Amino acid sequence: MSGSDPFEENAPQPAALATNYQRQAGEMMVYGGTFFGLFFLLGAVMSGTWGLFALAAAMLGAAFYFYPMIRTERAQLRVEAKGFYLDGLGWLPWTAIRDVRMYDRSVRTIRNAHLELTLAAPADELLMDVDKPDAVRVMMAKTWSLKKGPDGSAGSKIVVRLEPLSASPEEVLAAMRRYLPGN
Repeated sequence: MSGSDPFEENAPQPAALATNYQRQAGEMMVYGGTFFGLFFLLGAVMSGTWGLFALAAAMLGAAFYFYPMIRTERAQLRVEAKGFYLDGLGWLPWTAIRDVRMYDRSVRTIRNAHLELTLAAPADELLMDVDKPDAVRVMMAKTWSLKKGPDGSAGSKIVVRLEPLSASPEEVLAAMRRYLPGN
């Protein structure tokens, strides 16, 4: 057939989107924190100064916290027919998302785009596949946070910071709107 029949098995599907952090978003924090942490640690071992041990721990802690920002093997955000995926949270089905809006918070001339998802119920009840992070991953940077919904229920709103991701905020929003029911 011509491919225009939506019920045809070979009908074109909306394009999926998967995105990671922009590589440069975390390089300075991870590589700089590691370098200076090891530098201060070496100085602390050589001199026995506890202040240098504390500085080394702070620098290495910062490098550890921002490490997910340089990982490229896992997408931080995915938009597919299956649902909406956030690393560390899991898959949300499209029927679980009531409303999507994008807003900007600007600091001087820097645009910080946020995606706000209002859910039909708390996220814990709606997740399809729970991407249960281990205790170590919980202490690392995430691009999303759970908030109280308009009805006051905990975890029924998700705010996703889009500025550190490699896909533009408009691409993410357009990809989501292709799959959301009623659009």
